[in-house]
Amino acid sequence: MKRSGLLASVLIAGLCAMNTETEAFPVSGAAWSEAQWEQHCKNVKTTYNQASPFATKELTLKPDDPRFLDFLYWVWANKIIEHQVEQVGGTEWTGPTNGVIFHWAPGSRWETHTVVPFEHAIHHIADEHNWRDNMFKEFFEKFGPVTGVNIKQRLSFEKPPTWVQFLAHVGGAESPYYRYVFHQESVIDPEKRIVTLFGGQGVIFQYTFDRYLTEIKEVVTDCKAYQFFELYDRYGKGFASQSGWAGQAVPHQ
Repeated sequence: MKRSGLLASVLIAGLCAMNTETEAFPVSGAAWSEAQWEQHCKNVKTTYNQASPFATKELTLKPDDPRFLDFLYWVWANKIIEHQVEQVGGTEWTGPTNGVIFHWAPGSRWETHTVVPFEHAIHHIADEHNWRDNMFKEFFEKFGPVTGVNIKQRLSFEKPPTWVQFLAHVGGAESPYYRYVFHQESVIDPEKRIVTLFGGQGVIFQYTFDRYLTEIKEVVTDCKAYQFFELYDRYGKGFASQSGWAGQAVPHQ
């Protein structure tokens, strides 16, 4: 699949021209900047960072750390990796066109954008989400029969329907899919080390813990998890992952 082509370039330019000029990634007032995160975490000491400040550029927590399972539940509870894709060039702002823009954790302290290479984004939405053309019938029927095939079989970078057109359809400001296909966690299985996620259009898929951690690292650093480490020290193992740990009533199934 070719990344560039005359048609794709024209479409990208057209989409960017329609966007409102913005100099930086637009996020809500709730989001903390990198400088704000560093200011908040710089003097915090926990059992995880006794000898040095929290890392501000990476997440160093490993799956074999006893804190790890609680960390996954803490990420879920804070909705940190919930995200949606935007149209190429940004939705209602002028952004990068060299990949697909992912908008993470809207309305939270962790809110941010990242730019994902086209190949990775296509794998994510076509292979992991397993999106089909009949899930977006009103878009694909303009280009031929809708047969229930994976969208990767219908889209290209040069010949319509293109990936740029499709991302504008699902990620544009007026799209009914913009928030609806937003995916989020539904179950964490510690025994199988699997996280089940769901999204709009009946999508359900699974990540291994390692794959889930890769996604978390798009947003979270040690510094941005400083409150987790404080809570873990305060309450101990199981505080986020075990129901009823504090003696509160748990509904019987």
